Amino acid sequence: MRLVAARLKSAHPEADPVTVDALVEIAYEELRHAKIRAFLPSLAERRAKALLVVSPPDIRPAPES
Repeated sequence: MRLVAARLKSAHPEADPVTVDALVEIAYEELRHAKIRAFLPSLAERRAKALLVVSPPDIRPAPES
């Protein structure tokens, strides 16, 4: 997942790196129960990218309590 985050940070330099990391984690968590795990990094990257486009780059997700 670090490679996924690195690619997204490179593609979206205007985005906060902490936000990108958080979105990659969120995407991975959404997909962690997938039956075919070989595609998990690609699917997580696609989902995180979609979340990044929807989220303004300067807004961080709320911290978990």
